Amino acid sequence: MKASTKLLTLGLMITTMVSGAVVTSPATAQAKEKAIHVTETTSTDGTHYFTVDGKYYTPEAYAAWEADAPYNKFGYESAKLAAKKTKSGKSVTVSGKVKVLNPKLAKQHQATYVRIKTYKGYKYAKLSKALTFNKTVKAPKAKTVSAQAGYYSYKKQHGKTVKTFHVWGMNEKAKVKAYK
Repeated sequence: MKASTKLLTLGLMITTMVSGAVVTSPATAQAKEKAIHVTETTSTDGTHYFTVDGKYYTPEAYAAWEADAPYNKFGYESAKLAAKKTKSGKSVTVSGKVKVLNPKLAKQHQATYVRIKTYKGYKYAKLSKALTFNKTVKAPKAKTVSAQAGYYSYKKQHGKTVKTFHVWGMNEKAKVKAYK
């Protein structure tokens, strides 16, 4: 993956040097619902730079940014996350929708659960086919919650089955709203 990214960056740099300025979106940045706009420019004095959603990068800094970009690490992101206290005030209802960030990674491992974090620890909610979830968590003093999409794997270890949750989505935070 990193070698193809370097080749793509090198190809874009050569194209820009020949044509002066070009607007591109790298293949790795094109997700179904979210695209990052990259502009590559060479000025008249020969300086070369990239613009990523309004931020300027040198070619070296851009290569480092692209290697650490979220779409290279995660397949999903929480598009909508809402947390609201229940009528009794003893629990928080967390609901949301997960959307695909990187189709290749999302295809590699399909997210089936969401890990919800409060001050009391982690709780897990099953994702529907429409990638939505809803879970009531006992956390009366919660001020914020966070959620990450992922999946479980099972492995036999020393005669026991070990269940492991793998994070496959970006961390999304939301403030807990009062019951109305």
